[in-house]
Amino acid sequence: MASNEPNFSTVQLPTRTLAYTEASPINPRGTVLLLAWLGGSRLGWSEVQADLDSEYRVLAPDHRDTGDSSPDAEPFLLDDLADDAAAFLQALNAAPAFVVGLSMGGMVAQHLALRHPGLVLVSTTPGGKEGSPATERGRAALFLPAELEAGERARQAMTLMTAPGFTNRHPEVLELAEARGRQHTMSAETYKRQFRAIRAHDTTTELANIRVPTLVIHGDADDLIPLPDGLRLENGIPGARLKVYKGTGHMPQLERREEFLADVRGFLAEVG
Repeated sequence: MASNEPNFSTVQLPTRTLAYTEASPINPRGTVLLLAWLGGSRLGWSEVQADLDSEYRVLAPDHRDTGDSSPDAEPFLLDDLADDAAAFLQALNAAPAFVVGLSMGGMVAQHLALRHPGLVLVSTTPGGKEGSPATERGRAALFLPAELEAGERARQAMTLMTAPGFTNRHPEVLELAEARGRQHTMSAETYKRQFRAIRAHDTTTELANIRVPTLVIHGDADDLIPLPDGLRLENGIPGARLKVYKGTGHMPQLERREEFLADVRGFLAEVG
Protein backbone atom coordinates (compact mmCIF):
# COMPACT_ATOMS: atom_id res chain seq x y z
CA MET A 1 0.00 0.00 0.00
CA ALA A 2 1.62 3.26 -1.09
CA SER A 3 1.45 6.40 1.00
CA ASN A 4 -0.74 9.21 -0.32
CA GLU A 5 0.80 11.88 1.89
CA PRO A 6 1.47 15.27 0.27
CA ASN A 7 4.55 17.28 1.19
CA PHE A 8 4.30 18.67 4.71
CA SER A 9 4.39 22.30 5.78
CA THR A 10 5.02 23.98 9.13
CA VAL A 11 3.24 26.75 11.01
CA GLN A 12 4.75 28.84 13.79
CA LEU A 13 2.60 29.11 16.93
CA PRO A 14 3.47 31.37 19.86
CA THR A 15 5.53 28.71 21.67
CA ARG A 16 6.19 25.96 19.11
CA THR A 17 6.19 24.88 15.49
CA LEU A 18 3.69 22.30 14.25
CA ALA A 19 4.16 20.27 11.08
CA TYR A 20 1.10 19.44 9.02
CA THR A 21 -0.19 18.35 5.65
CA GLU A 22 -2.99 20.10 3.82
CA ALA A 23 -5.17 18.91 0.99
CA SER A 24 -7.84 21.13 -0.48
CA PRO A 25 -10.05 21.48 -3.57
CA ILE A 26 -10.58 24.88 -5.19
CA ASN A 27 -13.93 25.45 -3.46
CA PRO A 28 -13.97 23.37 -0.27
CA ARG A 29 -17.25 22.66 1.52
CA GLY A 30 -15.53 23.26 4.86
CA THR A 31 -12.43 22.38 6.87
CA VAL A 32 -11.72 19.03 8.50
CA LEU A 33 -9.06 18.70 11.22
CA LEU A 34 -7.66 15.19 11.73
CA LEU A 35 -6.12 14.50 15.16
CA ALA A 36 -3.82 11.52 15.70
CA TRP A 37 -3.72 8.90 18.44
CA LEU A 38 -1.25 7.84 21.14
CA GLY A 39 2.07 7.07 19.48
CA GLY A 40 0.77 8.17 16.07
CA SER A 41 1.37 11.11 13.77
CA ARG A 42 -0.27 12.78 10.80
CA LEU A 43 0.95 9.91 8.59
CA GLY A 44 -1.76 7.64 9.95
CA TRP A 45 -4.44 9.85 8.41
CA SER A 46 -2.91 10.06 4.93
CA GLU A 47 -5.42 7.80 3.18
CA VAL A 48 -8.43 9.43 4.84
CA GLN A 49 -7.03 12.85 3.95
CA ALA A 50 -6.65 11.82 0.32
CA ASP A 51 -10.20 10.42 0.24
CA LEU A 52 -11.75 13.65 1.57
CA ASP A 53 -9.64 16.20 -0.29
CA SER A 54 -11.96 16.46 -3.30
CA GLU A 55 -14.64 18.05 -1.08
CA TYR A 56 -12.98 19.52 2.01
CA ARG A 57 -9.91 21.39 3.12
CA VAL A 58 -8.30 18.64 5.18
CA LEU A 59 -5.58 19.45 7.73
CA ALA A 60 -3.55 16.80 9.53
CA PRO A 61 -1.03 18.17 12.06
CA ASP A 62 1.58 16.40 14.14
CA HIS A 63 1.01 16.94 17.85
CA ARG A 64 3.76 18.75 19.75
CA ASP A 65 7.00 16.74 20.08
CA THR A 66 5.70 14.29 17.47
CA GLY A 67 6.61 13.59 13.85
CA ASP A 68 8.11 16.71 12.26
CA SER A 69 6.79 19.18 14.86
CA SER A 70 9.32 20.89 17.11
CA PRO A 71 10.71 18.92 20.07
CA ASP A 72 9.28 19.65 23.51
CA ALA A 73 10.41 17.82 26.65
CA GLU A 74 7.88 19.47 28.98
CA PRO A 75 4.94 17.46 30.38
CA PHE A 76 1.48 18.47 29.16
CA LEU A 77 -2.23 17.72 29.42
CA LEU A 78 -4.71 17.04 26.65
CA ASP A 79 -6.05 20.56 27.27
CA ASP A 80 -2.66 21.78 26.04
CA LEU A 81 -2.95 19.73 22.84
CA ALA A 82 -6.42 21.19 22.35
CA ASP A 83 -4.97 24.68 22.75
CA ASP A 84 -2.33 23.77 20.17
CA ALA A 85 -5.05 22.65 17.77
CA ALA A 86 -7.08 25.82 18.29
CA ALA A 87 -3.99 28.01 17.73
CA PHE A 88 -3.13 25.92 14.67
CA LEU A 89 -6.56 26.52 13.12
CA GLN A 90 -6.39 30.23 13.91
CA ALA A 91 -2.91 30.56 12.39
CA LEU A 92 -4.10 28.97 9.16
CA ASN A 93 -7.38 30.91 9.12
CA ALA A 94 -9.11 27.53 9.14
CA ALA A 95 -11.64 27.89 11.97
CA PRO A 96 -14.34 26.80 12.38
CA ALA A 97 -13.55 23.21 11.48
CA PHE A 98 -15.02 19.76 11.77
CA VAL A 99 -12.82 17.81 14.18
CA VAL A 100 -12.14 14.11 13.62
CA GLY A 101 -10.10 12.53 16.40
CA LEU A 102 -9.19 8.89 16.99
CA SER A 103 -8.36 7.55 20.47
CA MET A 104 -6.13 10.22 22.09
CA GLY A 105 -7.06 12.51 19.20
CA GLY A 106 -10.71 11.99 20.10
CA MET A 107 -9.97 12.97 23.68
CA VAL A 108 -8.31 16.17 22.45
CA ALA A 109 -11.32 16.75 20.20
CA GLN A 110 -13.66 16.72 23.19
CA HIS A 111 -11.83 19.74 24.59
CA LEU A 112 -12.28 21.53 21.25
CA ALA A 113 -15.95 20.64 20.85
CA LEU A 114 -17.43 23.90 22.08
CA ARG A 115 -15.39 25.91 19.53
CA HIS A 116 -16.30 24.02 16.35
CA PRO A 117 -19.46 23.04 14.45
CA GLY A 118 -19.05 19.28 14.23
CA LEU A 119 -17.30 16.44 16.01
CA VAL A 120 -16.43 12.87 15.03
CA LEU A 121 -15.11 10.79 17.94
CA VAL A 122 -13.46 7.55 16.86
CA SER A 123 -12.46 4.74 19.23
CA THR A 124 -12.19 7.08 22.20
CA THR A 125 -13.41 7.73 25.75
CA PRO A 126 -14.42 10.46 28.18
CA GLY A 127 -11.96 8.89 30.62
CA GLY A 128 -12.43 9.04 34.38
CA LYS A 129 -13.06 6.35 36.97
CA GLU A 130 -15.95 4.85 34.99
CA GLY A 131 -13.73 4.08 32.02
CA SER A 132 -13.48 0.49 30.80
CA PRO A 133 -9.97 -0.97 31.16
CA ALA A 134 -8.14 -2.26 28.12
CA THR A 135 -8.18 -6.02 27.62
CA GLU A 136 -5.01 -8.06 28.06
CA ARG A 137 -4.46 -7.82 24.30
CA GLY A 138 -4.99 -4.05 24.42
CA ARG A 139 -2.53 -3.66 27.28
CA ALA A 140 0.02 -5.60 25.26
CA ALA A 141 -0.31 -2.99 22.49
CA LEU A 142 0.19 -0.16 24.96
CA PHE A 143 3.22 -1.63 26.69
CA LEU A 144 5.37 -3.15 23.97
CA PRO A 145 9.04 -3.70 24.94
CA ALA A 146 10.98 -0.43 24.77
CA GLU A 147 13.90 -2.10 23.00
CA LEU A 148 11.87 -3.01 19.91
CA GLU A 149 13.06 -1.46 16.65
CA ALA A 150 10.64 1.28 15.54
CA GLY A 151 9.33 -0.51 12.47
CA GLU A 152 8.77 -3.78 14.32
CA ARG A 153 7.09 -1.92 17.17
CA ALA A 154 4.68 -0.35 14.70
CA ARG A 155 3.93 -3.75 13.14
CA GLN A 156 3.20 -5.36 16.49
CA ALA A 157 1.12 -2.41 17.71
CA MET A 158 -0.99 -2.41 14.53
CA THR A 159 -1.60 -6.16 14.84
CA LEU A 160 -2.78 -5.77 18.43
CA MET A 161 -4.83 -2.60 17.84
CA THR A 162 -6.88 -4.08 15.00
CA ALA A 163 -9.31 -6.98 15.31
CA PRO A 164 -7.73 -10.46 15.45
CA GLY A 165 -6.84 -11.69 11.98
CA PHE A 166 -7.13 -8.33 10.22
CA THR A 167 -3.41 -7.85 9.54
CA ASN A 168 -3.11 -11.47 8.36
CA ARG A 169 -5.68 -10.66 5.69
CA HIS A 170 -4.14 -7.25 4.95
CA PRO A 171 -0.34 -7.49 5.22
CA GLU A 172 -0.03 -4.23 3.27
CA VAL A 173 -1.29 -2.43 6.38
CA LEU A 174 1.66 -3.82 8.34
CA GLU A 175 4.12 -2.75 5.66
CA LEU A 176 2.77 0.79 5.72
CA ALA A 177 2.76 0.90 9.54
CA GLU A 178 6.38 -0.28 9.58
CA ALA A 179 7.47 2.40 7.08
CA ARG A 180 5.67 5.15 8.95
CA GLY A 181 6.97 3.94 12.30
CA ARG A 182 10.51 4.34 10.99
CA GLN A 183 9.78 7.72 9.37
CA HIS A 184 8.31 9.13 12.59
CA THR A 185 10.11 7.33 15.38
CA MET A 186 8.69 8.32 18.77
CA SER A 187 10.99 8.33 21.77
CA ALA A 188 10.04 6.47 24.93
CA GLU A 189 9.95 9.80 26.78
CA THR A 190 7.48 11.35 24.32
CA TYR A 191 5.26 8.27 24.47
CA LYS A 192 5.24 8.46 28.28
CA ARG A 193 4.25 12.13 28.20
CA GLN A 194 1.34 11.35 25.89
CA PHE A 195 0.31 8.38 28.04
CA ARG A 196 0.38 10.45 31.23
CA ALA A 197 -1.79 13.10 29.56
CA ILE A 198 -4.29 10.41 28.61
CA ARG A 199 -4.33 9.06 32.16
CA ALA A 200 -5.29 12.54 33.40
CA HIS A 201 -8.09 12.92 30.85
CA ASP A 202 -11.63 13.09 32.26
CA THR A 203 -14.49 14.92 30.53
CA THR A 204 -17.21 12.83 32.20
CA THR A 205 -18.89 15.73 33.96
CA GLU A 206 -18.50 18.07 30.96
CA LEU A 207 -20.04 15.95 28.21
CA ALA A 208 -23.47 17.55 28.68
CA ASN A 209 -21.88 20.90 27.79
CA ILE A 210 -20.89 19.72 24.31
CA ARG A 211 -23.55 21.35 22.16
CA VAL A 212 -22.35 20.51 18.68
CA PRO A 213 -23.46 17.68 16.36
CA THR A 214 -21.45 14.62 17.31
CA LEU A 215 -20.91 11.26 15.65
CA VAL A 216 -19.31 8.51 17.74
CA ILE A 217 -17.69 5.62 15.82
CA HIS A 218 -16.56 2.55 17.73
CA GLY A 219 -15.67 -1.06 16.98
CA ASP A 220 -17.18 -3.82 19.09
CA ALA A 221 -13.81 -5.63 19.16
CA ASP A 222 -11.75 -2.65 20.39
CA ASP A 223 -9.26 -4.03 22.93
CA LEU A 224 -7.68 -0.68 23.85
CA ILE A 225 -10.83 1.34 24.51
CA PRO A 226 -13.73 -1.10 24.78
CA LEU A 227 -17.17 -0.28 23.37
CA PRO A 228 -18.79 0.71 26.72
CA ASP A 229 -16.76 3.93 26.61
CA GLY A 230 -18.26 4.76 23.21
CA LEU A 231 -21.68 4.21 24.76
CA ARG A 232 -20.76 6.63 27.55
CA LEU A 233 -20.01 9.29 24.94
CA GLU A 234 -23.30 8.64 23.16
CA ASN A 235 -25.25 8.85 26.40
CA GLY A 236 -23.37 11.84 27.76
CA ILE A 237 -23.29 14.19 24.76
CA PRO A 238 -26.73 15.63 23.92
CA GLY A 239 -27.92 14.37 20.54
CA ALA A 240 -24.82 12.27 19.87
CA ARG A 241 -25.19 9.35 17.49
CA LEU A 242 -23.23 6.10 17.78
CA LYS A 243 -22.16 3.86 14.91
CA VAL A 244 -20.91 0.45 16.04
CA TYR A 245 -18.81 -1.56 13.59
CA LYS A 246 -19.04 -5.30 14.03
CA GLY A 247 -15.80 -7.29 14.28
CA THR A 248 -13.76 -4.09 14.29
CA GLY A 249 -10.91 -3.08 16.58
CA HIS A 250 -9.29 0.26 17.40
CA MET A 251 -8.62 1.37 13.79
CA PRO A 252 -11.97 1.54 11.94
CA GLN A 253 -10.57 3.94 9.34
CA LEU A 254 -8.40 1.00 8.20
CA GLU A 255 -10.52 -2.00 9.14
CA ARG A 256 -13.78 -0.66 7.70
CA ARG A 257 -12.45 2.01 5.37
CA GLU A 258 -15.38 2.33 2.97
CA GLU A 259 -18.02 2.34 5.70
CA PHE A 260 -15.98 4.77 7.78
CA LEU A 261 -15.62 7.21 4.88
CA ALA A 262 -19.30 6.92 4.00
CA ASP A 263 -20.33 7.65 7.59
CA VAL A 264 -17.95 10.60 7.94
CA ARG A 265 -18.95 12.07 4.58
CA GLY A 266 -22.62 11.66 5.39
CA PHE A 267 -22.20 13.35 8.77
CA LEU A 268 -20.17 16.24 7.34
CA ALA A 269 -22.73 16.81 4.57
CA GLU A 270 -25.60 16.77 7.06
CA VAL A 271 -24.16 19.25 9.56
CA GLY A 272 -22.03 21.35 7.20
